[in-house]
Amino acid sequence: MLVTRRTGGATVGFVERFGWGIVGSGRMAEAMVATLAEMRSARPVAVTSRSPERAASFAARHGLAVAATPATLAERPDVDVVYVASTHDRHVDDAVAALERGVPVLCEKPLAPSAKQARRLVEVARRERVFLMEAMWMVFQPAWEVLLELIDEGRIGAVRYVEADFGFPADPDPARRWLDPRQAGGALLDVGIYPVTFARALLGDPEVVAAVRVDADTGVDLQLAAVMRHRGGALSVLGCSFQADTAIQALVAGPEGRLVVRAPFHHSTSIEHRRRSKLVETFDVGYVGSGYRFEVEEVHRCLRRGLVESPRYPLDTSLGVLALLDRIRDVSDRAG
Repeated sequence: MLVTRRTGGATVGFVERFGWGIVGSGRMAEAMVATLAEMRSARPVAVTSRSPERAASFAARHGLAVAATPATLAERPDVDVVYVASTHDRHVDDAVAALERGVPVLCEKPLAPSAKQARRLVEVARRERVFLMEAMWMVFQPAWEVLLELIDEGRIGAVRYVEADFGFPADPDPARRWLDPRQAGGALLDVGIYPVTFARALLGDPEVVAAVRVDADTGVDLQLAAVMRHRGGALSVLGCSFQADTAIQALVAGPEGRLVVRAPFHHSTSIEHRRRSKLVETFDVGYVGSGYRFEVEEVHRCLRRGLVESPRYPLDTSLGVLALLDRIRDVSDRAG
C-alpha cells in the first residue's frame, strides 16, 4: 500500500514507490529515467521541457505523461518528487516551481550559476520546509564512502595534498550549453565542480586561491586550473577542461602514501593505496546498475524520515562549494 502525506512541505510516512517528475529532456534526464525505471522504489511518471516537441518525444520513448510547465508537473497527484535536469540557468526557477507547491526536489549540480542565486533557492526550500538536495552523485558513491574510511583509518596519515581533474573535448558549437553564457556555460560550473567538491570535502575551504583560465570566444571558460592552500599547509591542485581529454582521476596523499581514485573518480570502481613506487592494496568499489541510484536512494531515505535536507549532503555544503567556485572564477578573472 502506498501512503503519502505532505505536511508542511515534507513528504512523510511510507511510500512504496515514489513517483518522479522530470524537468528537462537532455542526457541527464535520459540517464535518470533509466535509473528510476530499474529501481523498485521509484517510477518516472511525467516530463516537461522548454521544447514541447522534445518533451513529447521523450515521453513517447519512456511511456511518460507530458506536463506543460514545471509548475503543472509539480501539481500532478502522481508526482512525489521532481528531478530538475534543465540547463544551469533554469535550475532556480524550475526548482522553485516545485518547492512552492510543496513537492521535494533533487536538482542537478550546480544548484545555480552562483552562490547568490543558490541562496535564493535554499531560502525558498527552508521557508516552505520542502526537501531540496543537489544531485552531487559523487558523494553517495561506494568509492566515496571507502575513501573516507581509508583516510579515517590513517592509511596515508594526515592528508597533505590533493589532485583532481575533469576534462573532455566538448562540442564547440557556441549555441550548445557548454559554451553559451546565457545557459551558464563554462568548464568550471559544469565539470570543475567535481574536483572542487572533492578537495573542499577533504581539506575544507582554502586560505589562498590562485587560478588561471582560457576563455572561449563566447566569454565562458574553456579550461581552468586552480592551486589552493588549505589550513595547516595542505595543498590542492585542480583542473577542468572543455578542450582536453584529461585523466579524470583523483589522488589523495599524506606521509604514509597516497590513495588513487581511479578514473572516472566521481564514480570510480577502484581505489589504490600506493606507497612510494609500490602498490600496497587495491580496493574494489564497483557496483552493478546505475550509479545515479545512490543519490535517489538518499532522497527516498530522507523523505521517509520526514527530513527537509540530506544530512549526508546538506544545503550549506552546496552553498559553500558554489561560494568557492565564485572565488575561483573571480581570481581567474583578475589573473587575466
